[in-house]
Amino acid sequence: MTIPRQAKGKPDRLLESTSRSAIAPFHYLPVDDNIRAWELYVTGIGQQSYTPGEPYPKAGHPSLYHFNWGEGRVLPDYSFILITSGAGEFQFRNSPPGKCVAGDALLIAPGQWHRYRPLPATGWTELWMCVGGEYLHRLRRRGANFRQPHVPLGAHFAGTRDVLLDLLATVRGQLNHNSPRLTAKALEVIALVAEAGGGQIRPPETCETSDPRVNDAIEFIWNNSHRAIHIRDVAAAAGVLPRTLERQFAAAHARTVRAEIEWSRYVRARRLLRDSSLPLKEIAYACGFGDPRRMIDVFRRQEGVLPSQIRALKAASAD
Repeated sequence: MTIPRQAKGKPDRLLESTSRSAIAPFHYLPVDDNIRAWELYVTGIGQQSYTPGEPYPKAGHPSLYHFNWGEGRVLPDYSFILITSGAGEFQFRNSPPGKCVAGDALLIAPGQWHRYRPLPATGWTELWMCVGGEYLHRLRRRGANFRQPHVPLGAHFAGTRDVLLDLLATVRGQLNHNSPRLTAKALEVIALVAEAGGGQIRPPETCETSDPRVNDAIEFIWNNSHRAIHIRDVAAAAGVLPRTLERQFAAAHARTVRAEIEWSRYVRARRLLRDSSLPLKEIAYACGFGDPRRMIDVFRRQEGVLPSQIRALKAASAD
């Protein structure tokens, strides 16, 4: 699962040579300036099998991406590794070592030190995909993917495997050519892995509490605060009465129910101000404020600044 760097303005000869054969175990796709402007693009795809005791990884990958267990590796793009048979071990920086088996996926973010390999007693077969683009950076910042390096796919395993195999077959049918068709298949893989990892994932700005009812309420709030929801709606979703939920929040959480609804809307609006060019009025309605003046009041209370000032700071930093 390696990705060669392509020199700007001219084709990468390494890409051409490693992708020449339709039966090659891995393929690297050209990424020129036009493709880099896409929100998401595929940079590599492959499938390889290792018999018990066989050295890992096999030769043939660019030196920047070849690694050994002792040193580990850091990659420049996002990588998905699906174990389709056998078993292995892995380690990521700031995470304890772990084991993986057939049906598990390893998720590697850019700049993240890692290492993995099949167990000598079993070997393994791996399917992998590498992708780049701003889309995954935004998902990661919002806690919607790559929040954990190891994801057992469970019921999503067969579907993820089939999409990766289809992607590999498509690449082999159009060597040295990147296209939106590949992006569409990569999106399907990302969606399946995200669902297996927890579906709608609690954003990093929230926190887990010791009360499962409160946790259910927080999840409902963050999934629905773009709508006109009230305490009674949150309480019904958590299966308790409104006053009971307020008492549980007071005992287990730093914010009240109303404050959590406001906080979720504020966080989403702040992201849209920084990550989009939507007008302030549209952001206010999209985040559940219902009125731009209400959004302005919340920003004054939370940050002491106006939404327009955050937008201006974004524009200044881009210059």
